[in-house]
Amino acid sequence: MTAIESLHTHTTLSDGKLTHRELFDLAESLGVSVLAFTDHDAVPSVATMTELEGLRGRDTKWIIGAELTCDLPRELAPATAGIHLIGLFLDPQNGALLEHCERAQASRITRMRKIVEGLQGLGFIITAEDCLAASGGESVGRPHIVEALKRRTENNAVMEKIRLEMRASGETDPAIKERYDNMMQKGERQYPYALFLSPEAFRSIYFEHDYMPDLDEAVDIIRGAGGVAVLAHYYTVRSKLPIETLEKLLTEKRLDGVEVVYGMREYGTDGEETIKKERATLRELSKKHGTFMAGGSDAHTREDLTFYVDNDWFSSETAGFTANILAHIKSNVHVQDANQLIRKFSSL
Repeated sequence: MTAIESLHTHTTLSDGKLTHRELFDLAESLGVSVLAFTDHDAVPSVATMTELEGLRGRDTKWIIGAELTCDLPRELAPATAGIHLIGLFLDPQNGALLEHCERAQASRITRMRKIVEGLQGLGFIITAEDCLAASGGESVGRPHIVEALKRRTENNAVMEKIRLEMRASGETDPAIKERYDNMMQKGERQYPYALFLSPEAFRSIYFEHDYMPDLDEAVDIIRGAGGVAVLAHYYTVRSKLPIETLEKLLTEKRLDGVEVVYGMREYGTDGEETIKKERATLRELSKKHGTFMAGGSDAHTREDLTFYVDNDWFSSETAGFTANILAHIKSNVHVQDANQLIRKFSSL
C-alpha cells in the first residue's frame, strides 16, 4: 500500500473530536505513516508532549504543528481575510508562539460572543455559555458554535427557514443559486457555513478575529519556533489572495511551502474542476520556486480521517511529503538547530 501522510489534523485541543492519543491510535490503525497535529492557534501542553514521547518508535510517526490564523500580507491592506498557515516542526514551548496562542484564543472567545449575538438576531436559541460548553471552555471555533446550535431542536426550524429563503433568492440571483447548489451537494454538514457562518454566507453574521498578525508576522512566529510555514487550503482565500500575489510570496521566500492536497469534499460537486486545476497550479508554482508541498486530511473527526484514507486516489498524493520537508529544513537558513528540532519534536 502506498504510504499516506496527513500533515493537517485537529484534536480536542481546538475543534477536533479526538484527543492526541485517540487520533494517533486511529491513524496507526488506518496505516497513516506520518501524522501532524495542527490545532488552531494551539500547541500541546507539557503533559500531552510527555504522552506523545511514549509513542516514539511506533509505525506512525508524529509531528508537532499548529494552524495559525493570520491576515493578508501587508501589501493587500486594508483588506482583511482569515488566512490559515500550517506551521510544522514547532517547538511547543517557544515563548512567542505561546504568546500568540494565548492572544488568539482570547480573540476566539470575543468573536464567538459577537457571532452568538448575530445568531440570536436571526432567531436562533443559543448562548455564549452553550458554545463554551461545546468546546470544553478553551478554544472556541465555528464547529463548536454549530454543535451548540444543534443541541437545541428548536434551531432546526430556523435553519430550514433560512435555507428556503436562500433557495428562493437563488431563483433570481445566479450567484446565490451557485452557492446554494454547492451547499446542497455537500450536504447538511455545510448548511450552517453557507447560510450564516462564513464571510460569503447568505445571511452572514460572521466576524473576523480582533487579533490577527499579518502573514509575514505569522511566518516569523512559526520560523522563530523552529518551524516551516505552509499556506493552507488556498481555495478558502483565493478570492482575496490572487494567485499572482501568492507566487510573489513564494518567489520572495515569505512562505516555505503550500498545501497541494486539500479540498477532498469539493470532489463530486460543481467545484471539482476548479479544485483540480487549482491544485495543479500550486504544484507547478511549488516546483518552479523550489518550495515544498504539503497537505492532508484536515481531519476533525474519526470519520474524516477514515474517509481520507479510504480515498487513496487522493490521500496517496501525500507520499514523500515529510521526507522532502525534512530535506528543506536541513538546508533552510530560517531554521535554527534543525537536526535537534527534528529529533526532539518529531518521532522521525
